[in-house]
Amino acid sequence: MAEQFQTYEQVILRIPYIKSASVYQDTDHVTRIQILSDGTKPPRQIIREVVSLLRSYGLDDVSQDAVTVVQIQSEDELQHGGSRLQIAGFSIGHTTLGIEAHCRLSRGERIFEGRGQGATIPMAIAIATVEAVNQALAQLEQLVFNGIEMTRVGGIDVVVVTIADPGEEILAGCGVLRDTIEDTVIRATLDAVNRRILLYSGQKV
Repeated sequence: MAEQFQTYEQVILRIPYIKSASVYQDTDHVTRIQILSDGTKPPRQIIREVVSLLRSYGLDDVSQDAVTVVQIQSEDELQHGGSRLQIAGFSIGHTTLGIEAHCRLSRGERIFEGRGQGATIPMAIAIATVEAVNQALAQLEQLVFNGIEMTRVGGIDVVVVTIADPGEEILAGCGVLRDTIEDTVIRATLDAVNRRILLYSGQKV
């Protein structure tokens, strides 16, 4: 079964905008697929194309509900446009109340700084980033940190951050773990703001 799943993964990777793929069976013996792609195609189109392709290779029981897509924004996309917030720096400290983080974001020559406290470094830096974003937005109703999770998609470590906006919509952003966890969390938080929902499950189709 493992060799067959590896074959399906190689088939999926023939799609040019898909960066990695993982095909596995969960505890209920349901075949599930996790996809990491760039942002060139809508998630619904990716799910339909993957399901259609796998069915043509004999995986008849796969459904759209079993496919999850994570889209990663390229560095070029992150840096495009003067209105986008960029990482200007961060710091981590320890206090009697837990971990305290500071995040600095820039837009042009302006700097926005946020502070956050949390039980873990990723949580504290995510809260600090949201506060810095709120300063940049300068609006009365502010974004609120909702949650953070580290996961693996197609063998790649990914950080997913969720944020609640004033309209109670949940925004999600993600970042591939590269240099430091702090840098990745900030990028994932900005991803939620800059690109809206990037974590997409076929269950929402």
